[in-house]
Amino acid sequence: MILGPFLNNRPLIVFLLIPIIIGYQVLNSYLNFHAQFPEINFGMWGKFDYSNTLLYNIISSVIVFLNALQLNVLFNRHEFLYKNNYAPSLFYVVLMSFSHAFYQPDAVLVVHILMLQVLRQLFKFESNDHQYNIYFNIGFLIGLCTTFIPISSLLFFPILMAIWVLQPITLRTFLILTIGFITPVINGLAFWWYSGHKINTHLLKHNTFINYETLFYFGLTSIIIILLLLSIIGIQIRLRKSNIRFKKLNRVMVWFMFGKLLLGVLGVFFFNQNESLSLLFIPLSFFYTYAFIHTLWMKVATIFFYITLLVSVFEYFVPLFLK
Repeated sequence: MILGPFLNNRPLIVFLLIPIIIGYQVLNSYLNFHAQFPEINFGMWGKFDYSNTLLYNIISSVIVFLNALQLNVLFNRHEFLYKNNYAPSLFYVVLMSFSHAFYQPDAVLVVHILMLQVLRQLFKFESNDHQYNIYFNIGFLIGLCTTFIPISSLLFFPILMAIWVLQPITLRTFLILTIGFITPVINGLAFWWYSGHKINTHLLKHNTFINYETLFYFGLTSIIIILLLLSIIGIQIRLRKSNIRFKKLNRVMVWFMFGKLLLGVLGVFFFNQNESLSLLFIPLSFFYTYAFIHTLWMKVATIFFYITLLVSVFEYFVPLFLK
C-alpha cells in the first residue's frame, strides 16, 4: 500500500511523490475541477498573465514537491519522532491536492514557501542564543507573506508567541522583529501605490473562485476537523515520553498551527480568502504523523488517510456527476 513505506525509514520513498503529484495534475487537466485562471494574483506585487498551462503546472508541482521535502527534513532533523519517518511529505502532497495553488502557482503557494522558512528559522533558536539576525529574518519573512496575502499580517503575534517559547522577548528583539516585518510591507505598499492602485481594504480581499464551493468547504472542513482530533490524540501520546526540547518544539508547532487556523477562519468568514485554509496543511502534516505511533489509533488514522486519499481523487469527478 502507499502509506506503509512512508512510515518507515526509507529515504528514497520520497521519489514516489513525483508520480502521485503527476497523477493529480493529469486528472485535473482532463477533468478541470480546479479551473485555471487567465491571471495569477500575487497580492501587492500585482497580477500576471497566465498563458502556458503546462509550464505553470510543472512549476507548481516542483514547488509542492520541494515544500514536501523540506517539511520532512525539518520533521526528521529535529527528531519529532524516535526514528526518521517520511509520512509528513505524503500527507502534505495529498492535502495540497485540495488547494488551487497545487495546480497554478500563486500568492498562496509563495506563502507556503515562506512559512516553511519561518519554521526553519524558529528551530534555529534551539542551538543559537541571542542571534538577532534570526529575529529579523522571521519578521522579514512574515512581512513578505503580508505583501502576497495581506491578512497574513495576523500571523505576527502567534509567531511572536512561538518565539517566546524558545527565547525571551526583550524590547530590542521585539524592535528587530518589527523592523524586519515592516521593511517588505513598506516596499510592497510602495510598489502597489506606484503601480496605480489605491491602498484600501480591497487589498485584504484576495479571493480565489472555487467550483462547487459549498461541497468543497464541507468536505475540506470535515477532513481538517478529523485531522485535528487525531493529531491531538497523537500529540498526547507522544508527550508521555518526551524531553524538554521536544516539548518546547511541540509548543512552537502548536502556536504555528494556531496562527494558521486563525488566518484560515478569519480569511474565510471576513475577507473571503478561501485558499488561506491550505496553510493549515503544514502543521497538520507534522501532527497527523503522531497518530501512527499507537497501535489502536494507527488503525483509525490509516483508515482515515485512505478515505482522504479517495476523496482527493473523487473530487475531480464531481463535475461529471453534477452535469
